Amino acid sequence: MSLSIVMPARDAERTLAMAIQSCLAQTLPDFELVLVDHGSVDGTFSLMKKFARQDSRIDVLKKPRSAPFVSVANLAWQESRGDLIARMDADDFSYPARLQHQVKFLAAHPEMAACGTLVRIRKRRSPESRSHTAPDDGYADYETWINSVVMPKAIAAERFVDSPLANPSTLIRRSALEKFGGYSDPSWAEDYDLWLRMLEAGESLGKVEKVLLDWFDSDTRSTRTIDRYTQDQFQQAKAHYLARVPLVKQRGVSICGAGPIGKKLARRLQHEHGISVGAFFEVSDNRIGNEIDGIPVLPSEAIPDSPHRVLIGAVGLPGARDRIRTLAKAADFIEGTDFFCVA
Repeated sequence: MSLSIVMPARDAERTLAMAIQSCLAQTLPDFELVLVDHGSVDGTFSLMKKFARQDSRIDVLKKPRSAPFVSVANLAWQESRGDLIARMDADDFSYPARLQHQVKFLAAHPEMAACGTLVRIRKRRSPESRSHTAPDDGYADYETWINSVVMPKAIAAERFVDSPLANPSTLIRRSALEKFGGYSDPSWAEDYDLWLRMLEAGESLGKVEKVLLDWFDSDTRSTRTIDRYTQDQFQQAKAHYLARVPLVKQRGVSICGAGPIGKKLARRLQHEHGISVGAFFEVSDNRIGNEIDGIPVLPSEAIPDSPHRVLIGAVGLPGARDRIRTLAKAADFIEGTDFFCVA
């Protein structure tokens, strides 16, 4: 099958060369690389044209700065010719064998719409080089989590914890992008929205179990600077798609965790999506016996008494999430069916 790599970029002059070179160094050499400049005011477009003059596999497109990013992302794959579309960002680094492994993986799994890879998240020392340190903030925990969610069943079951595929690591079938209309333009991250729509429709997503991408974090990365990528917008996405799960609509939910995540999720499900919330469950004696917006806070021992509602584990810490999983399993809930974790 034919292969295209697509890379949108804006004001990425300092990191673009490294990203492009990592694509051109792939051990699978037969591909096209579609670069789309999003109204850059630095030397990004000139650098793209320079690379295109040196390598006939490269095509360069341009969109005005005023164009929504989603239109840029869609233009990239729509103007490409490949049956398989590899996403790449202008500040990341693909390992040489990345595409060889992913193409082979999708060929072996024709039922899958897309696949990602394991990733290594790094913090840049400087924008101009690959010099880096270990990730900070919550990114180290996210790296551990995203690299642990590999099999299609796990990706589907844990899709409300966080985005289960690193977008610049993905290889997507053109047929799947066409089926779902490419990237939509919600108020949250367009890539997470695409995975949630695919999984909601029953599509299978997987991962190559190898680290094949260095995913760089910086203070100027879009996930830190653009409103649609904030944690609040991710929570909006989770509530939106969780409320569309058939059992959630039919039965309503009970929520394990009466902290900030659980309370905010409950309010969104109730007030924005009309989902009934029957109870909170807690292990903290300080919270048990109270009410939140008229909803009782019950001890976790009462979980088996509420089997008719979908159980939601709404905590941020992995250790707390694992404890909730143990309680849910003991009460015969099945993760991905009538039990979901949300972070």
